[in-house]
Amino acid sequence: MNLKDLEYVKAIAQFKHFRKAADACYVSQPTLSGQVKKLEQELGVTLFDRSTKQVSLTHQGQRLLAQIEIILEQTQILKELAATSNKPLQGKLTIGIIPTIAPYLLPTLLTSMKQAFVDSRFAFIEMQTATILAALDNGELDFAILADVPELKNYHTVNLYKEDFLVAVSHDNALTKHKKIALSDLQGSSLLMLSDGHCFKDQAQQFCFSAGVDVSSQYQGNSLETLLALVAMDDGVTFVPKLACTERVGISYLPIYPNQQRNIVFACRKHYPHLSGVEQLGEWLSTHPNLKAKLARDLG
Repeated sequence: MNLKDLEYVKAIAQFKHFRKAADACYVSQPTLSGQVKKLEQELGVTLFDRSTKQVSLTHQGQRLLAQIEIILEQTQILKELAATSNKPLQGKLTIGIIPTIAPYLLPTLLTSMKQAFVDSRFAFIEMQTATILAALDNGELDFAILADVPELKNYHTVNLYKEDFLVAVSHDNALTKHKKIALSDLQGSSLLMLSDGHCFKDQAQQFCFSAGVDVSSQYQGNSLETLLALVAMDDGVTFVPKLACTERVGISYLPIYPNQQRNIVFACRKHYPHLSGVEQLGEWLSTHPNLKAKLARDLG
């Protein structure tokens, strides 16, 4: 038994035709047929029903195909690990990133990130958390930048940074007289939130509910910037992650006590073949002076 034989079996199952499978594997049909026959003899099972025009898997063949696919996938992972052991971040890397991080983190780091990892081609896609996890599972994404959530227990994660929540209020709002905001101070305010599906909303709601603060149904959307535009009009208040607290006309950012934070991580499949590269990139990002300066700045 060898890996080529397993590849032949997978190809026949895919094309349901010996000649087409042989063409896809770049071998002659007699070679492919002969090797598969030898494999069947070695295993003591018949993998394919050859009695009809369209080749089909036997019941035993269907059971064994699932394991064959696992073996071939793990073999590919082994090859990729070996090929990139010295430079695990080579080539194109597709990274998912949630919308409440992307507009504020990428301008801070992207240029120097490209300069630091010249062998890498980074492609970023904005997605909500649930979509990111599905894309990681099916291999559409290499890894992702998102807030830590319980669903990530089944993934490999690398801590990047912790980020404070602040309250954005209009300069005309009576809350601006406070140097810090207790969650109970928000009772009676029109508290604006993003729509369902944003983990930022889920996290903010958790500590709002515990303080008995109601969330406004006036606006629910996908844009933090729209929420901030409404705040500038004194049409409500909202929570903002610290990286998003850039200077805006008519808006003040007030710290919350007790302090509320979210943890931002890299996430990838547990068996992702380039884990060392993810760790390397995570270490670079978490210690980047531009990021550290923005997270440490005083907004008072």
